[in-house]
Amino acid sequence: MSKKQVYWSLSFLFSFFGFYLIEHVFTVKPNVISGNGNLGILIIFLCTPVFISSWVYTFKLAKALLLKNNKMAIGILLFSLAVSGLLMVGIYDYTIELISALGGKPDNPESRIYRFGWFNQYTNSLYFNVFTFFLSQIIAVVFGIFSAMRSSKLY
Repeated sequence: MSKKQVYWSLSFLFSFFGFYLIEHVFTVKPNVISGNGNLGILIIFLCTPVFISSWVYTFKLAKALLLKNNKMAIGILLFSLAVSGLLMVGIYDYTIELISALGGKPDNPESRIYRFGWFNQYTNSLYFNVFTFFLSQIIAVVFGIFSAMRSSKLY
């Protein structure tokens, strides 16, 4: 295993762990009353460099692999777009379920997040969940594919 692959693996795992922490530890469940504020924002700031490095290493690895074998580029691109569509459906369903569990949107007086806005201790998981993690990684792969195609003049 090369150094790049080790760095990518570590950044991928740490990034996934960061998303997991934000979604499952630092997001308050809809049935719990919280007055402590959004502690998840601290983890988001701490993990942001890890998230960015994971996307950069994914981009570089995808580009390097496709420069070696550019025949796979179109297949991987189509597969990535199909998986992205499925992930977006999952994100939509997840969002609808969470808004329903919270009692409505932030402008609804009956909602648990009334007047909190869209980014708070109850909605961290809207932005940091397994669907958004994999979608962000796939976006990095797609950018890597386009960069490899541009570099090898394959269009």
